[in-house]
Amino acid sequence: VITSKSWLAALALQPAAHLPAATLVSKGSVVNDPRRAAKHALAALSQIRHRSPFPVGPGERPAPSVVNKAGIWKGVVKLGWSWEGRFVLSFEGEEQLAARLTEMMSQPGCLASSCIVQEWVDFDFEMRLYFLPPEAWQPGMKLAPTKVECNSWAGFSEEGRPHTFRKLTEAMCLDWWQQDSAALQSATEQATSIGNFLLTWLLAMDAQPVPMVRMDFMISRIGPGKARVVFGEYCELGACCLAWEDGPPTIWRAALDCALR
Repeated sequence: VITSKSWLAALALQPAAHLPAATLVSKGSVVNDPRRAAKHALAALSQIRHRSPFPVGPGERPAPSVVNKAGIWKGVVKLGWSWEGRFVLSFEGEEQLAARLTEMMSQPGCLASSCIVQEWVDFDFEMRLYFLPPEAWQPGMKLAPTKVECNSWAGFSEEGRPHTFRKLTEAMCLDWWQQDSAALQSATEQATSIGNFLLTWLLAMDAQPVPMVRMDFMISRIGPGKARVVFGEYCELGACCLAWEDGPPTIWRAALDCALR
């Protein structure tokens, strides 16, 4: 479920997931008529976003992006079973989306039957929450992340690929947000709450709790003391720990304990 990334579309209509609109586009439709596949994908995204709008308060900028406020025309194409920003391409408009779909479905050795098309998300940086659910996790018990790390991307290349990954300390995040610690705290609290819903959703997919999961959120400051949080992705057990030096032994110890229960 996690590595296929099909959940991006499956959860897109769940307001509690705080996900951008997403749809699956089959390889067959791309091969038969990429322009038609692109047209259908954009129409699907518009329907999904209309049915499940992001909450926007008075005076706040459009969500999840300003560029799509009048209709979805910008976004990204992704392949499942990939990581570290690979096989992610941005697009603007139907024509470029058709080209990106063709490129993605024509990757050497690609056996994927579909790819994911998502609307664009404006964000300042990513917040990564590491959850290690305890064996005694009881209904109604809110889990706090064991670790929180942040990182940024410089943008997308002319070819549509994300580039220039950078790890961020808390001090760097506060510098970015003009020392607005209340906004950073709000982002952490929102991400934690969303993460608890997403952990429970995983139990609906498989009754055995995961020993560890990293969840990545796209966050932006939208005013003094205010932050907007959009869920980015679940990450598999072996996900990168960034600057968390104790991360690998902590995670693999949890995995071993789970296997031996």
